[in-house]
Amino acid sequence: RFCKRHRIKSNSDVPCVPKELLMMSELVLPQFIFSLIQHLREGYNEPALDLPSEKDLHKILQVLEPHVSFLEDLTKMGGAMRSVLTQVLTSQQFYKDLSSGVGENACTKKSHEKYLIALKGSGLAFPEDKIACGMQEQGAGTSTLAVQGLAGATAASGQGDSSDEEDQDGSQGVGKRKRVKLSSTTKDQSIMDVLKHKCFLEELLFWTIKYEFPQKMVTFLLNMLPDQDYKIAFTKTFVQHYAFIMKTLKKSHESDTMSNRIVHISVQLFSNEELARQVTEECQLLDIMVTVLLYMMESCLIKSELQDEENSLHVVVNCGEALLKNNTYWPLVSDFINILSHQSVAKKFLEDHHLLVKWMNFVSFFQGMNLNKRELNEHVEFESQTYYAAFAAELEACAQPMWGLLSHCKVRETQEYTRNVVRYCLEALQDWFDAINFVDEPAPNQVTFHLPLHRYFAMFLSKAVKCQELDLDTILPDQEMLMKLMIHPLQIQASLSEIHSNMWVRNGLQIKGQAMTYVQSHFCNSMIDPDIYLLQVCASRLDPDYFISSVFERFKVVDLLTMASQHQNTVLDSEHERSMLEGALTFLVLLLSLRLHLGMTDDEILRAEMVAQLCMNDRTHSSLLDLISLEYNPNPKSGIIPGSLSFESVLSAVADFKAPVFEPGGSMQQGMYTPKAEVWDKEFDPVMVILRTVYRRDVQSAMDRYTAFLKQSSKFPGNPWPPYKKRTALHPSYKGLIKLLHCKTLHIVLFTLLYKILMDHQNLSEHVLCMVLYLIELGLENSPEQESDEEESASGQERCHDSWFPGSNLVSNMRHFINYVRVRVPETAPEVKREPPASTSSDGLALSQNSGTAQVFSLVAERRKKFQEIINRNTSEANQVVRPKTSMKWSAPGATPQLTTAILEVKESILSLLIKLHHKLSGKQNSYYPPWLDDVDVLIHPEIPRYSHGDGMTAVERILLKAAVQSRLNKRIIEEICRKVTPPVPPKKISSAEKKTLDKEER
Repeated sequence: RFCKRHRIKSNSDVPCVPKELLMMSELVLPQFIFSLIQHLREGYNEPALDLPSEKDLHKILQVLEPHVSFLEDLTKMGGAMRSVLTQVLTSQQFYKDLSSGVGENACTKKSHEKYLIALKGSGLAFPEDKIACGMQEQGAGTSTLAVQGLAGATAASGQGDSSDEEDQDGSQGVGKRKRVKLSSTTKDQSIMDVLKHKCFLEELLFWTIKYEFPQKMVTFLLNMLPDQDYKIAFTKTFVQHYAFIMKTLKKSHESDTMSNRIVHISVQLFSNEELARQVTEECQLLDIMVTVLLYMMESCLIKSELQDEENSLHVVVNCGEALLKNNTYWPLVSDFINILSHQSVAKKFLEDHHLLVKWMNFVSFFQGMNLNKRELNEHVEFESQTYYAAFAAELEACAQPMWGLLSHCKVRETQEYTRNVVRYCLEALQDWFDAINFVDEPAPNQVTFHLPLHRYFAMFLSKAVKCQELDLDTILPDQEMLMKLMIHPLQIQASLSEIHSNMWVRNGLQIKGQAMTYVQSHFCNSMIDPDIYLLQVCASRLDPDYFISSVFERFKVVDLLTMASQHQNTVLDSEHERSMLEGALTFLVLLLSLRLHLGMTDDEILRAEMVAQLCMNDRTHSSLLDLISLEYNPNPKSGIIPGSLSFESVLSAVADFKAPVFEPGGSMQQGMYTPKAEVWDKEFDPVMVILRTVYRRDVQSAMDRYTAFLKQSSKFPGNPWPPYKKRTALHPSYKGLIKLLHCKTLHIVLFTLLYKILMDHQNLSEHVLCMVLYLIELGLENSPEQESDEEESASGQERCHDSWFPGSNLVSNMRHFINYVRVRVPETAPEVKREPPASTSSDGLALSQNSGTAQVFSLVAERRKKFQEIINRNTSEANQVVRPKTSMKWSAPGATPQLTTAILEVKESILSLLIKLHHKLSGKQNSYYPPWLDDVDVLIHPEIPRYSHGDGMTAVERILLKAAVQSRLNKRIIEEICRKVTPPVPPKKISSAEKKTLDKEER
């Protein structure tokens, strides 16, 4: 039947069916089908408040079961009988003659009246009944974000939509939330409200929907699909009734059963590309689907409380509504994803600007949903579970259609599609920023994990560079927009650290559930991966000092970044400082190390994902399939991995299989895959493990397994630190990301933290030191250019007074000595009692540094200054007045009146701090000895195995060697520092509280 050649040949050989054989069927079937429709009309009553209509429907269906069974038997008689049935079902004349209600027959008139009542009760009518209504509604406004009745009740909102509903997100403590009705002018009445039947098939489908898809009727309608004429007619009829299906589905009490039956039908209609293309062209299928989805979600919109709670004009879906909690929308979304899998249909969607605007409006309904507000006083009374609905909705209604569209943007010829999506996505994002009254600061103690517009923008950018060879700068917005785009994804990263630091403990366990779901394997490639990629893009184009200071401000650890022995944190309790600092540094390591969208191939990504999962624990084959999240497999639950041959080849390359074994009780332990020895030796990547861990204990599990391997292979006997793994080369479009490693702000932070660790300041853990050294090594590995040894900095008078360092290159800044620093400290701090030191220095190592000028540094002030410069520049270009800034949410380090200024003598460089740190870690005086003094070859071949695995001392040695390799001046200064006699390092004092914390960590 489906082979064209076979069909042509068979048609020429098969004789026609004798006319007399089918004559009886042609005469009887119209009356029989009309009788069935009359029974359906007369048996239906609109549900009354006091009548259980489901029972009435069930009775009618039981009476009609023999009729439908008879039709079902007819379909099994072959193509000839199906052809007769098709003619009867699709004949407009038969339908007009028998069922229009015209004539003497009172019974026919009555059934026709009941049919019209059923149409009206469904909110439907013939086109002529809608003309007057449509004219009245014109001119009421056009914006989909023009919210009616935000401040008070609106009569125009409709009976169901305007009622107050109990907000089921009890954890937010907002009590009742009023639904919001959007302006009705965007409503396409021809799609939503108009239905006119012209044949038996159309009315039969109407009653099938009205009776909520009875199984017998569904089976009959599907059994007719082998007839091609019927299939085309039925598909068009199904599309015609699509809005009505949505309305019935929303009201149904058995939405799960109904959803399955809808998809059972639609998957057979829309999986055929030729048919999908035909109904797209002839019946506006795409427009109908997007419009129906829009208005389905409009019934459960509420005012967004993100950012500006009082004046926000943005609306979001209420995740407490049954529509979202029960996934009622999934059959319609499933159909949409299905038709987007066809290239010809997706092409039409990506070329249609009107459709893209509509779709971005739909996606914006999910932007900022399920807002979390941090409880600061009392523990929340009721733990909402709405986050399940929120994550499911973003994945199914936003992310999966996105992956479907991206699958058609893989070649250079599709550049225009990406440009279209990026353009309308940016417009929607700008509308969103305007609607929530956002300028430059996020509201404190708020977080939403749902930013689908940001993620659409990010993933189409990634595809543009990776597959379409587009110049990234041609599709990126201006600097001010990039500054806005980074804020909310960055807020999520900071909130993850806050949640893991127990700062959200009063919000209950559900907030930890959200943090875990955000990074979980089924969601990570649609949520955290696009967020980090977008932050990487912003970081590559924005001023690096601005970006780095923004990170530390969002993580609330700016006040901690002082060299003073005491400080006052105005926004963070002291018990959370350590974990938040660890979080900020870990985030920077992730941001600067990950290459998932910055240059890695699909096979490299697959290998990295697989190694990370195997290093955490041995895995079965099925669990690996489920856990590994790939760009080309956005729905791991499907169990389908395109390119599974690649999966198997990579698995065999990185893992050994441990065969199943029988245990003493008779049970059998499954066969497991475990990493090969060379994988542990060369490919174990702790950064990838951190990215993919749902539970913090999995990171420790990976380190324990790594430690066991090193001891077993006699590579390192002690407790190792996470190994440094060389990164894949950056794609040229993202070279700007390297600027973060070579900016003064980061160097100041690294210097400060090294100094504080050396001085045994509180709240600085081994993890902080590990991340600091990792960032330094990343900077040395990604040096912007080979510096000249003769290159020296400008004089001190020409430098910015708060810059600390002469330039931005880490290689040269490592040897720069900081003599004195002016710090802001509490009046009780020991620094206040000291006399200011002399302003001269006879230290021979301070080769070309400025004299003892005290230096001032404020991350927050620097960041705000940069932002204001951008705004001033953009607005002056447009001859506009500079917009007023929002009120500062965080206090600057020097803003507290109890603080006073003190001068701190430092006289250290990063190199000298690293050498002293080596002495401290070893517990021995002069423990570091430059290896090139005994073996010059190490400068030529620095990648020697003994530096691959080890502890903190090994990391320091590896960094010093790389610094020496990159600069002869660094090499000379290292040698001079080592020749100096340093005092013995006192043993570190551990308080009882720290000891308890360490004991807990070890457990």
